[in-house]
Amino acid sequence: SYQPATQAYALSRGVAYLNDIRGFPDAAFYPQLAKSSAKLVVMHSVQDGQADRREAPAGDIMDHIAAFFDAR
Repeated sequence: SYQPATQAYALSRGVAYLNDIRGFPDAAFYPQLAKSSAKLVVMHSVQDGQADRREAPAGDIMDHIAAFFDAR
């Protein structure tokens, strides 16, 4: 899920893993994540909405991905 309300519900039900396709961008939700024992699956996504095919950004893709996670 990428919606904090859905993620909060899942945490309240004791899920073992929580996956966010946007990389957990909502900093206000971090304290609740930190209090949980759930393992986090942090994914990399460059857009909102329905997925489509896009050209990779110019330069080293690993630099782009690292910058994405640094911002999180």
